Amino acid sequence: MQVQIGWENWVYLNSPAVVKEIIDKQSAITSSRAPMPVGNDIISGGMRFLFMGYTPTWRRLRAIVHKLLTPKVSELYRPSQEFEAKQLLFDLLTDNANQEDFYMHVRRYTTSVVLTSTYGRRVPKWESEDVREVYALMKEFSEGTAPGAFLADLIPPLAKIPVFLQWWRPRALRYQHRQVKIWTKYWNDLMVKMDTKSAPECFVKHFAETDYKKQEIGEVQAAFVAGTMIEAGSETTSSSLNSLILYLAANPIIQARAYEEIDKVVGSSTSPTFEHEGELPYIRALVKEILRIRPVTNIGTPHYTTADVTYKDFYIPKGTIVCIHTYALHMDATQYEAPYEFKPERYLDHPLKSGAYASHPDPYARDHFAFGGGRRICPGMHLAENSLFITLAKILWAFKIEPGLNVDGTQQVMDTSDDAYELGVNTLPKSFRARFVPRNGQREEVIRDEWQKAKVDGFFLGSTKVDISGMVAGA
Repeated sequence: MQVQIGWENWVYLNSPAVVKEIIDKQSAITSSRAPMPVGNDIISGGMRFLFMGYTPTWRRLRAIVHKLLTPKVSELYRPSQEFEAKQLLFDLLTDNANQEDFYMHVRRYTTSVVLTSTYGRRVPKWESEDVREVYALMKEFSEGTAPGAFLADLIPPLAKIPVFLQWWRPRALRYQHRQVKIWTKYWNDLMVKMDTKSAPECFVKHFAETDYKKQEIGEVQAAFVAGTMIEAGSETTSSSLNSLILYLAANPIIQARAYEEIDKVVGSSTSPTFEHEGELPYIRALVKEILRIRPVTNIGTPHYTTADVTYKDFYIPKGTIVCIHTYALHMDATQYEAPYEFKPERYLDHPLKSGAYASHPDPYARDHFAFGGGRRICPGMHLAENSLFITLAKILWAFKIEPGLNVDGTQQVMDTSDDAYELGVNTLPKSFRARFVPRNGQREEVIRDEWQKAKVDGFFLGSTKVDISGMVAGA
């Protein structure tokens, strides 16, 4: 499907075969980003990994990032994810009396996981400086890059007028300076820890140990790459978890099937761990199904052609915005039976992670397109899938997820229609109420005991032991 939107020509890809041919097989000319003279060039200083064009610098960064986020390397962060999930269970048990605070606890969980994996910095509570800084930057960046926020991003030739006439530049530069200040602060803090041998194993430590400087990548650029990981990994995962909570509260029969699987495999005396993953296919199917029915973005992050593209009789000229139309792909009845229904069982015959299906030569073997495709496929997808699995498994082991109560004590009707989601490119559920009822007294006791023990023991990142504060134990 081809449309003209504002200054640009847009093409939407609605078929798995077309995505494979254009985005994957012709990725050398379909992996750039559309010009954003303000959002990328000024606000991001041309350094935001997500928005950078298909340049030699981006390709060098991509090679490093993908090497540091392989499925094997992502396993390094599993102890942190299990640790944070134990705190999440405790928080849901003890601090959701208003039936709304679970939103805050889920966001704390996802932010702590991504900050720990990126910088080795835990977020023990929502009311922390790290959380305020990160979400303030994300809010400011979202506002600055929203359609219409800056006219020059809608009409790129405006950026060619003399600098002193660019009325938007001072505001955009203020955004840039605040981002540079925050992201370089995190980077410099970890460099100090590395100098004193007190840095935990994390993405930035591993990045700093590469030859990035020899590849002409500066520290500010590297700090922006790490910042992009934080931005991309925190709110997206929390959105998927909140969608899971919404759909499960609306579907007690699906919860019951999950309980049956978990109880058979795990029992009541301990909560699930990653060691149980291979024996919990229905939990894994739930993760895939929420990413299908409510992907974080319905059109993906748009690609941009740097040369003319041909596919069969179709011609896409150079300088065209090309989108993987996730919504259309996921709601195709020829690929998914009853696509508008929440049916996790459709994925019981998909035992592999999303990365394996994305690289499969058969385009129709893909489980979903939530992580994009081609050379721009989300490098953090392995980390995200791990987070979603362990959190969901533990929550369903511990609780019945029930609708919130009205003032008169009756249960609210849980709406999972499009009306329950915010308007916009990203798929964010509107605020709703939910209760987390312990499945029995023994599990409530285990929740408390496991979190108490975790607080004392800390966790390991590789061979490095980290305490509850996120500091290397004994350093």
